[in-house]
Amino acid sequence: MAFFSRKPKELDATFPQLTLQQGVKMRQVCAEVLNGMGYGVEVADDHVVTSDGRMYGLETVARTLPNAPEREWKPMLEDYFARMTAKAAGSIIDAMPEEELLARTRAKIIDPAMITEEEGERHYKYTQWVGLLPLVMAYDGEETVNYLRDDHVERIGEDLAWKTAWANLLAEGTGTPQQATDGDGGTFLGIMSESIFQSTWLAYPAELLAALKLTAGPLGMFMTVPSASALNLHVITDDTGLADLLFMTRVTRAQYDDMAHPLSPHVYWWNGGPVQPITSVVDGELAMTLPDELEHLVAR
Repeated sequence: MAFFSRKPKELDATFPQLTLQQGVKMRQVCAEVLNGMGYGVEVADDHVVTSDGRMYGLETVARTLPNAPEREWKPMLEDYFARMTAKAAGSIIDAMPEEELLARTRAKIIDPAMITEEEGERHYKYTQWVGLLPLVMAYDGEETVNYLRDDHVERIGEDLAWKTAWANLLAEGTGTPQQATDGDGGTFLGIMSESIFQSTWLAYPAELLAALKLTAGPLGMFMTVPSASALNLHVITDDTGLADLLFMTRVTRAQYDDMAHPLSPHVYWWNGGPVQPITSVVDGELAMTLPDELEHLVAR
């Protein structure tokens, strides 16, 4: 007689009390619930961050949900987040002295999904846009990152707030670039750090080059920001070819899929003017359209 045992289900890497499928479901429902409450949301393995800068850990719900049928998860999470957001309704920076607020405020590029259109109109009209990505200001606290609303910016003065936010980003540094090369000869410089402000250098390309002691020619450079903590760049030279661009695109997509705090799978081009995306999503796939100035790269 042969005995057969059922293959054990794969467990969630962060919360082993959940199966892998349950972990995916829990995070999906958390995002749906918070979106339904009017928040943009960024989902990480062990927490979610709402568009007002609040972070909510998932350990409690991960312990609670397995005891209930999945059909009850959504109302349970609706109740949980209603209570948690009510507790956190007042931002820690609302009454913070201006000097203290400015000391830890930095410019930050964020996922467009983090701020809903309604919230943008009500609270974040000061937002600037970089290659279709929102650039806001954020207070980098000990435990949470809080986005400055219009009322915070007005209290400080918008010009002073932006000037200080940029100065604080510059003081943090650019990170150290490492060269990446593939077998087809493609190359780019990659910067990965522990800072979730790393990607914000996309908004300051000229200053980034100066800080790295690099010089761009008339065709500028390509940049990508697959994660909040990662930035890739390739300064266009006479040797630049399609292999460089395709290699950078492939690696960026992999980083976007695998890294924490994913931001954008797109490739951006800067040549002294506004940063602009040269990729878009068509039928669910990433498609690239090169400006006329760059079409000659296809032949290289």
